[in-house]
Amino acid sequence: MPTNDTLSFAELERRLQDIPEGPAGILNTPPLYRIANLVGAVGLLVALVPIVLVRFLPAAPWMISAVHLGFSVMVVAWLPVYVRQLWTLGATLWKWRREQAEQLDHDRPQFEAIITWLRQQPADALTGCQRMVALTHRQLVAKLGLLAGGLDRFGILPAMAAAYLFLRNVGNPLDMPTWELLIAAFLILVWLIIVAATLMRIRLQLYESLLTEALATKAQSTLVVQ
Repeated sequence: MPTNDTLSFAELERRLQDIPEGPAGILNTPPLYRIANLVGAVGLLVALVPIVLVRFLPAAPWMISAVHLGFSVMVVAWLPVYVRQLWTLGATLWKWRREQAEQLDHDRPQFEAIITWLRQQPADALTGCQRMVALTHRQLVAKLGLLAGGLDRFGILPAMAAAYLFLRNVGNPLDMPTWELLIAAFLILVWLIIVAATLMRIRLQLYESLLTEALATKAQSTLVVQ
């Protein structure tokens, strides 16, 4: 993709995406595991549909088969992903000092190049972008509080609680109480909202840090010239 020197969030994101992976690239999900995540989600959906339909339609043998098939696909698809996450977490904790130092050495020139590009932009444009990022971040935090309350502090626990509710009824999935189904569906939805909002907040904070650093170094260079 050709370089665009005009300041925009799309161009900033493109430059961030072009940064090659460093030692911490092991934390990124490989394409094959992304497909496994998608297959697992489809399996979960296939398992949930009969559990919901049995509230409105007479129970049928195909419903039991669909639930078992869906949960089987979900487990087969998500188990390797879960094992890889545990292995990655263990390896990262074991060598975190060295890998963190190597990642910082890798990232520093990459971010300095982006900051150099930002410094070439007009100061008022940088300030406007900084204000927009700060405003968007505050709105995102407010929306997250409205939709998820304080559950974002619990991390993956809502998803684990939902999984427990489903697994405790795995013997008779169609007999799962309606109130448990509603609570489990709510917890899964909340967890998905939390994950999406957290990833968005991390990106906005990166934008803000780069813009703030560019403005600070630009102001210092202007003072030196004067």
